[in-house]
Amino acid sequence: MGTKAHFDMMAGYHLWAHKRLNQSLEPLSDEEYRQACGLFFKSVHGTLNHLLLGDRIWHGRLLGEQFPISGLDQELLSSRSELAEAVLAQARCWIDCVGQLSEERYFDPLTYRSSTGHQYTLSVGQLLAHVFNHGTHHRGQISSFITQLGYPCPEMDLVYFQLGM
Repeated sequence: MGTKAHFDMMAGYHLWAHKRLNQSLEPLSDEEYRQACGLFFKSVHGTLNHLLLGDRIWHGRLLGEQFPISGLDQELLSSRSELAEAVLAQARCWIDCVGQLSEERYFDPLTYRSSTGHQYTLSVGQLLAHVFNHGTHHRGQISSFITQLGYPCPEMDLVYFQLGM
């Protein structure tokens, strides 16, 4: 599998996994959804919000645009349903964005400033690998919490996406 095919797959997986996670969150009460539960961004809502924020920050960096933030826990949307849809919309945006990249573009350097003002350089491929890994990391945290509440664990392994399950 070439680099482009790999990242096309990962962008599709990112959306698929978010959809599955959203479905698994539907039974949670608003209290469960918003309760502080030991996650780094406190709650399911805080963690989903952070996922959206991170995706928008990295997408802006890829486009050469600064996405202004006050912190990595900055709340973008307080509405549960609006946040769920915005996360999916951003995941769809990654599919479009990645779909437009040529095979060669993944190896191009991309220099950006972090939220603390430090300058770094990654290749476009490294940036995208981080984006999709970041999503997997935080979806796993949320999945762990909802299973502790007694809800079923959503199947979000990459292999299930690859198998079309």
